[in-house]
Amino acid sequence: MASDEASYWLVTVPNEKTKNADQTFSHLRSFTSSSRADLAEMHRFEIPSLLVGTLDSLMSLSDDLQKVDMSVENVVRKIQRQYLEETADGISNDHVPGVAGHGEADLRIDGRAASAYLHSFNWDKAKFPDRRPLPEMVKLIQSGVAKKEEELKQIMGAYTEKKQKLSIASRGRGGGALSTADLKTVLTSEVVSASDFINTEYLKTMVAVVPKSAEKNWLSTYHTLASDIAGYGPESDNRMAVRGSPVVPGSARMLHQVGETMLYAVTILKGQYQAGFYDDEGQFEAGVYTDFVEPFKQAARGAKIAIREYNFDPEAAVVEQRVMAQTMAEVRRLHSTMKRWCSTNFGEAFIAWMHIKAIRAFVESVLRYGLPVNFVAVLYRPNSGRENKLRHAITEYMRTYTDQSSLAFALDDDEKDKGTDFSPFFVSQFKPFA
Repeated sequence: MASDEASYWLVTVPNEKTKNADQTFSHLRSFTSSSRADLAEMHRFEIPSLLVGTLDSLMSLSDDLQKVDMSVENVVRKIQRQYLEETADGISNDHVPGVAGHGEADLRIDGRAASAYLHSFNWDKAKFPDRRPLPEMVKLIQSGVAKKEEELKQIMGAYTEKKQKLSIASRGRGGGALSTADLKTVLTSEVVSASDFINTEYLKTMVAVVPKSAEKNWLSTYHTLASDIAGYGPESDNRMAVRGSPVVPGSARMLHQVGETMLYAVTILKGQYQAGFYDDEGQFEAGVYTDFVEPFKQAARGAKIAIREYNFDPEAAVVEQRVMAQTMAEVRRLHSTMKRWCSTNFGEAFIAWMHIKAIRAFVESVLRYGLPVNFVAVLYRPNSGRENKLRHAITEYMRTYTDQSSLAFALDDDEKDKGTDFSPFFVSQFKPFA
């Protein structure tokens, strides 16, 4: 048996003269679904006798209904896609345990699978009173579906915001490169202590991100980085006459290793103040402070080493974990809300869509077959590869049992195969799931 992903055809044919709907359905079955033909699975699609109104109103509504059909289907697809995206692999499954779903099998229509609902379609008079004027009924359905689209937008806005926050927090907890990860969640109190870091008026301990393959070179050269920015000349003379690196020799010490990347502590002079002086004319020139932190980072970057500033705070990781847990709980809650909403509203939107399909079939059939209203609606699920033969079989039925005359009957099969989409019967093709 075909799956729910197979195409369906909603077809209407005029009721045979002097025959009732059951006889028409039986004759149509003999052309399309008997053991001789076996072209498609076939079901009745019950459409009530809706209010016809005027011919002008029907023609105007006919022009609108194709767009309405597409817009309502678009909302159905949005809800379906959102539901399936969240049941597929992603942040929900990777970081929020226990939220995976089962996909399309969970999407029900009025408590049933899509195929079961379609095979026993009945007009819902409680939701869509069949005595309302057709344009009014179409607007009623449109407005209801538009509200669902807006609700989905709001729910997904809140959900996406929280997921992004969770993703950023997860990367910060060491999930990404150590050159960008939040060091508070890597260098925790279980890994380092306050004694590993110096931060005084003159000295500051920095963290170097060193690839394991570069460790040997780092240990032999770190004390020479930025060797031209610190001045070591006599204080009474020009300090910058003798230059060197701001790094404290022997200060490099490994703190932590994650995979093939190592974190080293290295202590440097924060900067240097060169005293002011009086020039030859007796004017005082103010002293200049030279910052060493940024020039040191730049020099290390040239040596393929990332230097990061870090202030040890034993409480930071605890706070970070608490925020992470709260964000994860919020994502889980919103995920559950979103899935329940999609599961419920997919069915309601799908029902609205099928009623638009029914209205469209009714309007087109009245315009095509005339008054009084006297046609039979059938739902086909074509067997794979039999679509063209099904179309020809229905056309042959029309030739045999009806007196409908149209250009389509005058066209030979070659002309039809060239792409003429007009047929002597109404047909609307769709898939329950995209």
